[in-house]
Amino acid sequence: MKQILTFHYTYYLIALSYILAGYYQELIAITTLIIVHEFGHYITAKILNFKVEKITIYPFGGITKITDLINKDINKEILIASAGVIFQFLFYVSLVFFNKHNVIRDYTIDIYTLYNSQIIFFNLLPIYPLDGAKIINLLLSKIFNYNLSNKLTVIISLSSIVIMLTVNTYNHNYSYFMIISIILNYNYKYFTKLKYLYNKFLLERYLYNIKYPDIKVINNIGKMYKNKTHIIRNNQQYFSEKRYLSKYYSSNEKC
Repeated sequence: MKQILTFHYTYYLIALSYILAGYYQELIAITTLIIVHEFGHYITAKILNFKVEKITIYPFGGITKITDLINKDINKEILIASAGVIFQFLFYVSLVFFNKHNVIRDYTIDIYTLYNSQIIFFNLLPIYPLDGAKIINLLLSKIFNYNLSNKLTVIISLSSIVIMLTVNTYNHNYSYFMIISIILNYNYKYFTKLKYLYNKFLLERYLYNIKYPDIKVINNIGKMYKNKTHIIRNNQQYFSEKRYLSKYYSSNEKC
């Protein structure tokens, strides 16, 4: 059976530092909140019939890797991206309920209150691969074409990282710079994958019968939208999306 939940080596480094410092309850609180958050994404994705590969736990966050078609319903993807924060919030509310009934101590709820707010705030930052950037990317995809939405997401993400580095929002300690290095690595990989993602996006439209009720006329397949069906205008001729992509891939195969 495939292992769904894995822990990145950076998590163990931070966990060790917490243990050595005697912050056992803090470590348990952070880890519990992250796992609940990521399983929020996982459970919602499963309910909506998305393919989930694995969950990786990092320091102060996690990544739920979904391996499915790019051309999926945007509203469903927004729900999956938002589910982590929703599940985490509901979990925290349940802890408050138990605290009021004297099941959980005040000291414990204070720790969860602190880290719950921090993790939610951090995850909603518009920085890839955090939930905030994914939600912004999906909202942009409702307005702009797929290519432009991805490029704007990269610009917003990198700009946010610069702001995060210049504004002293967090303590600039070793864990902070570890998180920044992980985020920068993900942004670099995302930027270098933009052409691959675009080609995968096109290939899916060619291979599968993907149609949307909203139809848009374009003159360049680089301007295709994620949530629209297209008619392509070329040399005063109009082609259906399927027909144009068929010609596009046939000509590429001959080259």
